[in-house]
Amino acid sequence: MSKHTRSLLMMALGLVLAATVACGSDGTTGPTAGTLTVSLTTPNADDGAILLTVSGPDMTQIAVDDTSLYVRYAQDGTTVTAVLVGDLQGGALVTFHVPDVDTVSSYSATITQVADRSNVLRGSLTGYALTVD
Repeated sequence: MSKHTRSLLMMALGLVLAATVACGSDGTTGPTAGTLTVSLTTPNADDGAILLTVSGPDMTQIAVDDTSLYVRYAQDGTTVTAVLVGDLQGGALVTFHVPDVDTVSSYSATITQVADRSNVLRGSLTGYALTVD
């Protein structure tokens, strides 16, 4: 093997090693599909209905773990509008599947309306919050 060929092989090996290190020590690349959760913070103990909107790309498999809640939702492109009725508590409300959980900042959730268990709309949404994680 000539000196020139050996030099080229060493340079190629160096490039391969550099590329491997740049990709991460665990060897994984690309997106990690998974589930994100929309969670509710509420200042009240008697919430009976909530109308909310979740926005973000490529949401599928929208679900509610609490089977005691009545749920209806519509999905239009990158937006899911849902109404949940029942004995609402703070904590996880809705889950959905995404192609890359590392892009959680691409998703947001907003509250449109909340009603108490007597179907009276809340006059203020102060103290309410939705988080996506």
